[in-house]
Amino acid sequence: MRNFLSFSFLVSALAAAVPAAKATTIGVVLAGSSLVFYQAMIRGIERAADDQHVQLLMRNPSDGASLDTSNLQLHIIDYLVQQGVAGIVLVPEPLQKKTQVSISVPVVLVDRDSADYKGISTVYTDNFGAGKKAALSLVPELQKGATVALLRLAPNISSTTDRENGFLSVAREEGWNVVIDTYVGYRPHDAEELIAKALNGYSGHLDAVFAPAEPIAYGALRIIETRAAGNRPRLVVFDWRPEFADGLKHGIVYADVLQDPYRMGYLAVEALVGALQGHPPRSKVFVDVVTVTPHNMNDPAIREVLANYTQ
Repeated sequence: MRNFLSFSFLVSALAAAVPAAKATTIGVVLAGSSLVFYQAMIRGIERAADDQHVQLLMRNPSDGASLDTSNLQLHIIDYLVQQGVAGIVLVPEPLQKKTQVSISVPVVLVDRDSADYKGISTVYTDNFGAGKKAALSLVPELQKGATVALLRLAPNISSTTDRENGFLSVAREEGWNVVIDTYVGYRPHDAEELIAKALNGYSGHLDAVFAPAEPIAYGALRIIETRAAGNRPRLVVFDWRPEFADGLKHGIVYADVLQDPYRMGYLAVEALVGALQGHPPRSKVFVDVVTVTPHNMNDPAIREVLANYTQ
């Protein structure tokens, strides 16, 4: 018995002396964190990290800060690399330089592609196709010559630019008259002021408005809901906020094109961990969108995507 106890003690001591295997840590840099879109993406990233048994080191700038501060994301990436992350999931903002940046660890891009960073994979929406879907939702309602407004985010953000161009391609095919085509920015408060100026400054009747990103969509909803019911253009928005549900129920939002940021974040982490384990990912992974209307918002497939925003 004494020998057995001595042996057990020796095994326990040796086990205590051997450190546990260090978990892989991956870095995450998004373009913000307060928008509902990014909150949903963060939940997907965190769930994937749990499922893949990796740790996260996440450092996100304030929404829009990377566009105001030169190369802010690049400084954050440098910090993460110095902390020893094995790879990075990145929502890339444009850099103030013309040459492609070289990063010493693999990078998976999410939400949008980038000419500044060489990602091993990009997990995102087919934004041009999604912009076309937004316009196609209006085809049953608008005739040739209909007046429409396009509220743009920023000229150097590839994802929203592709959506805007997709919408315009259908508008031209259908012969709609784009009477407002203007940039309103990415800060909700500033965007709302510019949206009010653009929409209220047009003296004619507007048939439809396209708002291709969450902060613009929220601002457009707030402006349009103040109008008399007979003077409201059909509002097509992108992404999701709780306020859009009320807008759909009350007929202020005509349609909402929903991305799935939760799934994008999940798949980006999954692709990066797979690559670190020797499984090269696909270079492009598209995540489908769904078009929500007052008539289908309770359909199971729609509710599933909405749950990813609200869970």
